Amino acid sequence: MTKRTRVIVVLSLLALAGAFRFGSPLLLSSDAQASHSHLKIDLSYEASTHAPPPKRVSHYHDVEQGSFFVKEAGDSGYLLSPLLHTQVDFTVTGLISRAVVSQEFTNPSSEWVNGVYVFPLPENAAVDHMKMVIGERVIEGIIKPKETAKSLYEEARLSGKKASLVSQSRPNLFTNTVANIGPGESVKVVIEYQQAVHFEDNTFSLTFPTTITTRYLPSQHNTEQQVEVNEHGWAIPQPIYTQPTPTNNKVAINVALNPGFPVASITSRHHPITQTEVRPNQYQIGLEQAMMANADFTLSWQPQDNQHPIAAHFVQKTEQGQYGMIMLMPPTAENRVSAIAKEMIFVVDTSGSMHGESILQAKQALTFAVNKLSSNDTFNIIQFNAHARALWSESQQNSAANRREANTFIASLTADGGSEIRSALELALGRQHENSERLRQVIFITDGAIGNEAELFNYIHNNIKQTRLFTVGIGSAPNSYFMTEAANMGKGTYTFINTQLDVANSMQALFENLAYPILRDINVAFSDPVESYPKNLPDLYKGQPLMISYKTSEPVTSLNATGYLAEDMWQQSLPLQKGAMQSGLDTLWARRKIAQLSRNKYKGMEASEIDQQILEVAMAHHLVSSMTSLVAVDVTPSALGTSTDRRIHNLTPKGQLLGHLPQTATPALLHLLIAISLMGLALCRLFAIKNP
Repeated sequence: MTKRTRVIVVLSLLALAGAFRFGSPLLLSSDAQASHSHLKIDLSYEASTHAPPPKRVSHYHDVEQGSFFVKEAGDSGYLLSPLLHTQVDFTVTGLISRAVVSQEFTNPSSEWVNGVYVFPLPENAAVDHMKMVIGERVIEGIIKPKETAKSLYEEARLSGKKASLVSQSRPNLFTNTVANIGPGESVKVVIEYQQAVHFEDNTFSLTFPTTITTRYLPSQHNTEQQVEVNEHGWAIPQPIYTQPTPTNNKVAINVALNPGFPVASITSRHHPITQTEVRPNQYQIGLEQAMMANADFTLSWQPQDNQHPIAAHFVQKTEQGQYGMIMLMPPTAENRVSAIAKEMIFVVDTSGSMHGESILQAKQALTFAVNKLSSNDTFNIIQFNAHARALWSESQQNSAANRREANTFIASLTADGGSEIRSALELALGRQHENSERLRQVIFITDGAIGNEAELFNYIHNNIKQTRLFTVGIGSAPNSYFMTEAANMGKGTYTFINTQLDVANSMQALFENLAYPILRDINVAFSDPVESYPKNLPDLYKGQPLMISYKTSEPVTSLNATGYLAEDMWQQSLPLQKGAMQSGLDTLWARRKIAQLSRNKYKGMEASEIDQQILEVAMAHHLVSSMTSLVAVDVTPSALGTSTDRRIHNLTPKGQLLGHLPQTATPALLHLLIAISLMGLALCRLFAIKNP
């Protein structure tokens, strides 16, 4: 090796070291977001085994990634082993899915410890049961007002009793706190929830999330500051950060599927499955192998061609009254609305959480959308990270020249910085022309990795006007709660894109929806008094059914639905004398009522009154909510001393290269690129020497 070559190699190694020296681990505080970045490459289901021990965080809500925290006394940071196992068993009957999630924790240390496990569930999950299993003992959880449940848990923890507390942080994010796990001991916590199966375009599906993309909070929300006295006696503000612990957290999933009709296909696009027809029209589905907990699992099934459902009615009779669920499929209208002039606003997230596969998916989706515009459409593109900016000050006509300029703009997009979604919403919704004859549609492409959902919902509610809002979820674990609610408020739809292979099909389906007439101004009238949800029925697009949950004191005989299909009046009646018996409809009705009550907060209604109503509904139906929690307490003290607290992390979402990028990046990425370039030069020099 020549002297020049040796110099190049040394420089490349120094640059590479600089890249990793200046790149900080996963950021978890506002201070850290202002000055650090981290490059983490995860190209497979396997976690890295070379991560340094994580440092402490100020509060477990700062992470929100599906993590098991076991905090050490004195907050010095200590690692507990990962979850031993997560088992999920689904039972699907008709339109209802019942899930049993078993999570087993173990303590390999010589101390008694406590832990908090933060985990995602579907945004429409109705969590209603929990039990704690310790050896041969089974302790059933009971629903209590949130503060009461917390007090019971704390009392049990301090008295050395084993206890578990399940509470809701957000509608799709829950915490499971476990107290007094003994040395070498395992504790299993079993949670049960119920949800309605999704149906669209003649396809049924259910999704189980296993991780959550790191959430970004705008600077005005980051009010907590970590204070720590150093060895010289001074408390100097320090960035708080951590890096995911190398774990092998895996999830085993089994589904007992009884759809009630012959099935043409059962698929899971991203996880290999096995399936067996155990009896006619009943199937047992499982994963070929336990999957890493870093990507959402979705199972889909389609009826045979001659079994397409056009309506459904399920009923449940209880002492409190009769509950029902209705699905009504409007007729398909073939006359397209492409002749109607549209203004299409494309909003794309280029924040740090989108780095890696997510930004590639987003750019591909955006390019597809621009090239699918109709000739008489106008359009504009807005990109946002720490700030938002539009390609043009006003929407431009869809011409070849404007498409070329737009595609050049798309190709230049990179992911970096914060996630100030509000600034993008202000650009997208703040320039509406009151008397425009164009149908205005906003397509919002993001992973939704934000923590200020309530603020954004308020803004959307107050500014949506006549604009229709469509959300496109990008990445392995988008914030489906934000995406779904935002689309509902904008009378649009939510589309989930999991991989780049999904982009073309998913965007094609979305544009077909946009091209078909909207079934709008929908109204339903029951033959008898009922309390039904949702209250504000959404617009429907091609392949979407009308879904309603109701409660009544006496059986109802019929329902009449009306609306406008394009410019024509649409009406359809559904007799309700018949209906399949189905358990759990009361739980789903209560969950939808709570969701409606929560939305009412964004409409300016008194929050304290709404919270009291949520409490009453959740207590009556044994549901975890923003006002209630499930608590299980063992009657026998078991801890021999004071339990300390520990923590552990689950996996970063698959394909996400950057854990969390700040608004101001460090030169780590530049150092890495320089290192790679110099190493390439060194290799070329060696090749030239060996092959003169």
